This record gives sequence, structure tokens and C-alpha cells, in this order.
Amino acid sequence: MGKLWKTVLAPALLALGLAACDAGPSVDVPKDAVVKLSDAFSSDFDLVDTSGAKVSDENFRGKVMAVYFGFATCPDVCPMALSRLSGALSILSEKERSQLAPVFITVDPERDTPDALKAFLAFDDRIIGLTGSREAVDRARASFKVYAKKAALPGSALGYTMDHSSLFYIVDRDGRVTLALHDFLKPDEFAEMLRRSIHRRN
Repeated sequence: MGKLWKTVLAPALLALGLAACDAGPSVDVPKDAVVKLSDAFSSDFDLVDTSGAKVSDENFRGKVMAVYFGFATCPDVCPMALSRLSGALSILSEKERSQLAPVFITVDPERDTPDALKAFLAFDDRIIGLTGSREAVDRARASFKVYAKKAALPGSALGYTMDHSSLFYIVDRDGRVTLALHDFLKPDEFAEMLRRSIHRRN
């Protein structure tokens, strides 16, 4: 038994222990914050990043995506949601983060140029900002079934704001949109959902 322990059982149990360690302690997540999605949702997009390089959903195959749609001049909803995403990323291990692609797609491409998005997301360079033509952004929105509409701001220098849904979409390694997470999740709860998706525990 001693020899068997050293050659077979010990390495196996050590590997299991390391995997459990990497997964971290389980966190209870409010059931009403998680929506399972049907195959009517898809993750198709062809956009550009903050450097102007072309990026499509195909670039992220093999990783889990957390996708949020918003806009850079959003006064409160988007910054709060992204701060929770940033907090969740900081809770995860480096190994877990390497398997994730946190993506922010604008719903206001007329104003959100690559440079504008780069400045907006400067607080956390782990978040990938994407924009494009109005047509390209609308196709991305339709793919994820995201609501967004211009709303006039009379008397404001901005001229308009964007009414939009505020959800995080979880896309698995094969490009399937599996879950929508409400933006009120706390960072540790958000991290738990990301961790479950990374370790395929949805």
C-alpha cells in the first residue's frame, strides 16, 4: 500500500486538492439574479477593439465570455455594473482569469469611438472594449437580444442618452450564450457564477 500511495494515489489526490483549491469556496447566489437562456440567443459579432483591430466572437473560442452592453457616457448604471465585474475579476485567481474574456460592447457607437472606449475602461484594462459601425453594433445587439434606444435629453449638452437593458451574458467556450446575470450581483456572487462557468458547474 505504501508504494501504491507514493506512485498513484498521492499524485491523484494532490491534483484533486489543487483543483478544489482553485475553485475556491462556494458562494450562495440569489436565484432571481440568474436567468438560463435558450438557444434563441447567440453571440455573433464583428466589431473593433480600442486599438482599432477587428474582433469577432470567434476570437474568444476556448474562453468563457462575460459580455455587457452599455455606453461610455452612461451616468451611473454602466459604471456600477462594470465596477462589480472588476471586483469579481479581482476575486478570481490568475489561472481562472486567463480562461475568461470580459467584454464591454457599446450601444452608442456614434460617440463611443475606440479612443472614447479606451478612456472609459482605463480603470481596468482587463475589460475588452468593442465598438463598430451602427449596423455592426445593431447586429451584435440582435444576436444577444439586447434592448437599447436613444432617449432625448432636452437642454443637455449631450443631446441624448441611451436606455438599455443591464445584464451580463455568459458565453461558454463553444460560443453558446448560456446565462444572463442581473447587474445587482455582488462581486463575490458574480465571481462565483464566473467560476462555475469556467469549471462547467452551471
